[in-house]
Amino acid sequence: MASSMTSSTSNERPARSWPKRALITVLVLANVGVFGTYFAIRYYTDRFLDAASTNSEVVEELIAASGDGPINFLVIGSDSRESLPDDFGDFGSFGGQRADVIMIVQLGDGEAKILSLPRDLRVEIDGFGTQKINAAYAFGGAPLIVRTVSQFTGLPINHYVEMDFFGFASIVDELGGIEVNFSEPARDLKSGLDVQAGRQVLDGQMALAYARSRQYQEYRNGTWQSVDASDLGRITRQQSLIFGMLAAAKRPSIVFDAGSILSSVGDHVTIDDAIGRSTLIELALAMRNLTPSQIQATTLPTTPGTTGGIYYLIADEPAASEVIAVFSGESGLVESTEPLRLRVLNGNGGAGQAGDWAAALEAEGFVVESTGDASAFDFPVTQFQARPGEVGRAEELVAALGFGEVVTGTVPESVDVLVIMGRDALER
Repeated sequence: MASSMTSSTSNERPARSWPKRALITVLVLANVGVFGTYFAIRYYTDRFLDAASTNSEVVEELIAASGDGPINFLVIGSDSRESLPDDFGDFGSFGGQRADVIMIVQLGDGEAKILSLPRDLRVEIDGFGTQKINAAYAFGGAPLIVRTVSQFTGLPINHYVEMDFFGFASIVDELGGIEVNFSEPARDLKSGLDVQAGRQVLDGQMALAYARSRQYQEYRNGTWQSVDASDLGRITRQQSLIFGMLAAAKRPSIVFDAGSILSSVGDHVTIDDAIGRSTLIELALAMRNLTPSQIQATTLPTTPGTTGGIYYLIADEPAASEVIAVFSGESGLVESTEPLRLRVLNGNGGAGQAGDWAAALEAEGFVVESTGDASAFDFPVTQFQARPGEVGRAEELVAALGFGEVVTGTVPESVDVLVIMGRDALER
């Protein structure tokens, strides 16, 4: 009897406890999610490639990416008005197209670097001499803008992506809008921008008005004031939108919406015909996994000047070469040694909150440029609203204080981070 019982029980599998079963279930679902996401992206990538236009001429100017090195995409925002609805604001009218946005987006080592080049940047263009960099696109289309950017920066361009106005707006709408934080009410009477202060969800039309604003104004101290209305101000706003789009693309449901997103944008995008499915899948998966602190967004340092009576933005040396060296791999990211410049606002209604916290931050070595009241006193969580290039340092500030959240958005031109004290600060 005893041996019979021993034989019977030795062939039975020990019962799994519920924690083990739960763990196995989670692992199975996680793998289904990973592979489901991959194959969904693969399917929708094929649909995108079918819809997008391709440029075969630009391939001659591209340099094949090395197998283990970063990949450089030249991203051009064309100011073509084709297909743009009449109610999208006053963006002017002219013949032809120009490069309104010029960015090098570098992907590699689990991070992304964005280098924005001002469209008024002074460069030498083959066959045309000294010109503004966006003229290369007007003179010779995609091949000449690729050659000009590569010659100026010394960086290899591996792939080319071009999008028009309506394509950008379509992505934003398909994402369900993107969040942008505004320190003050803002408007542009020409582009149609009109938003209140605080966290706003911009649809495609309003996001385009924000990105294109050349007469940007904020309501400060009871009056509308022009701020950051230059080409450099527009670049900062465009970078903020990239962060907003990245955040929107991380929503779990976005995988199921990918088809409509890629279908809507495909008709408004031109890519080089060397981009294949594997490259786009790698790009899509990489962008979904990136966090704001893994994106280094910078603008080429420039200084205004004239040549032959024509206004340009001229590369500011040696700072410009130091920034380019980061993208070429010749040096690491140059960390700023200057303390963060802050503006501290009372967003919770507590007596003396802005002044008290300004004094505490100054005691920690930060520079507080000014204090004041926020547009409302109902902020539940303290916000550290950072310029795109200062997200990493803002996150270090939050970690040091032990509360608050980092967001991107509009920041007064004289500071790096706008601090809005929320109700969580009252508990400290």
